[in-house]
This record gives sequence, C-alpha cells and structure tokens, in this order.
Amino acid sequence: MHVNENPNKGGVVNNIGHESKFPVLTREEAEEIVQELGKALDAHREWTGKFRNMLVCRTKPTPSLLKPTSHKKTIFGRWYYGTVNQHLRVHPDFAIVGKNSKIMHNLARKLAQTVLDKKKIKPSLYNSFVKSVDNFRLSVRTLLSEAWDYLRFTDPLTGVMTRTAMKARLEEEKERSRRNHQLCCIGIMDLDKFKIINDTYGHQAGDTILSSVAKYVNNHLRDYDQIFRYGGEEFLLLLPNSSLNTVTRVLNRLRQGINKTTTTIESGEKISISASFGISELQTEQPTKVSIEQADKALFEAKNAGRNKVCVWHAE
Repeated sequence: MHVNENPNKGGVVNNIGHESKFPVLTREEAEEIVQELGKALDAHREWTGKFRNMLVCRTKPTPSLLKPTSHKKTIFGRWYYGTVNQHLRVHPDFAIVGKNSKIMHNLARKLAQTVLDKKKIKPSLYNSFVKSVDNFRLSVRTLLSEAWDYLRFTDPLTGVMTRTAMKARLEEEKERSRRNHQLCCIGIMDLDKFKIINDTYGHQAGDTILSSVAKYVNNHLRDYDQIFRYGGEEFLLLLPNSSLNTVTRVLNRLRQGINKTTTTIESGEKISISASFGISELQTEQPTKVSIEQADKALFEAKNAGRNKVCVWHAE
C-alpha cells in the first residue's frame, strides 16, 4: 500500500447496465426528455387516428397530406424539426426516429392520393403503412425507455448513477476487460469529516455539498469514466482501460480540485471539504465484491494517512 498525490485530467458517462447513448444528464434534463417524448407520442397517436378515419370514411384528404413535406407539418414534425431538446438532438437514435417518420408519411401520402383519386387501396400499400407506423412508434419508445432507465437508475440527490446501476456496470466492464485483456480500475471516494458538516450546519447543507461534489466529479473525470453513489457520502468510480498509475494521477487531480472548491450553503456560508480515495484493479477472475473490498481497504489506509489522500491497494 502506498500514498500518491500526482495530478491528471478527469468527466463521466452515465450507463445503465448497457451503454447509454445519451450524454451526461441531470435528473431534470432526463425528466424533460421523458415529457417531450411522451407528448410527441400523444401527438402521433392523434394524427394516426385522424388519418385512419380519413381512409375508412374515404373523406377528402387535407392538402398538407399530399405534400412531400407532410412529415414536417404535423405537430410531431414541427417539434422534431423545431426546438427539440438538445440532448435528444445529439442522440444517434433520434435520426432513426426522423427517418421512420419520413417513411411513414411518404406511404401516408400515397394512401391519401389513392383516396383523392377514388381508387381502391392496395393491401400491400396499406400493410406497408401499418408496418411503418409500428417501426416509428418502436423507435420513439426505445428513446423513451432509455430516458426512463436514466431516471430509474439516477440518484435523485446527486444526479449520479445508483448502486443498483453500479452492480450491472461493474459486471459488464469486468467481462469486457476479460475479453479484451485490458486493465480496469475502481476507486472509492469518501468525503472527509462529513459528519461534522452535518452536525455543524445541518443535513440540508450536507446534501448541498454532496450534490456539489458529485457535480464537480461529473465535470472533471474523463469522458469514459463513471461515478456511482455507493452509499451516504461514499461514491464508487469506474475507470476502464486504465492502469493503477494512470488512475492514481486522475484521482489525485480530482482530489486536489475538490479540496480547492467551495460550496455556498443556504445561510450564505462557503464550505470547503476534502475527499479520500482508495483504488484497486477490477479483478476479472474474482467476484466483484473482492475488488470493492480491496478499494475499501485502500480508502481506509488513506483515512489513516491523514485524509485527503489517494491510496492504492496492493496484495500483501
């Protein structure tokens, strides 16, 4: 066991058992995405109902249905091509939703033209339309499901992933490390003397500091690293494809940044706090709890060494 205090760079990507394609989100941003997608589906259902009524009743289709840009003129289309949530806009599956919408409306336009021409609708054309509706809805629901998962596995106070999400990600990363023969490390971060802050300033102030530190970590880890709330004032960090030396530098820089950062609590007072870290390799041939226990022992060593330290676990 040794203590190291060298700096490096750090950011976070949130994953939920599988790779999440969303960028790092706050809980509020995930809730906004869920609301937007829910409204978009409602608008689509309303449009589909009216369109099918037109087909069944053979009423004259509206002019907008016959235009090549019909997919942009619906409530859903105006949302999709307008002021959509920026985090949805960059999601790779969002483009699939747009593609499916265009295919669906192209088929709808052919059906509408058939009705306008008072011709018989071919079953093959109608079946293609029905399939396109199903594909469109599935693509939207896939995004909605991922956003819901983000909410289910996000700690409401700190905005980082929960312990439940952590277990799935550790197993996934352990298998990836085994398959690709790559090193992976975990770190346990504990806020120093946090109980004193709660006792002195109250639990609300403690919650504010927890949230502030978690946000700092989110912004300063590397893009492919992850943070999970392990319990209380403890957080677990997952650092893939990294050696112990690299992770030590990353977490030392993070430790120094936390120590220099102050948080303003409700009373207006500025509070600073330090953090201690314990690091271990993620053992691919051992149960995950073994690696966590090793990192926890290293954390204990960091506390005993005076706190505000980074310690690495080594086999005796």
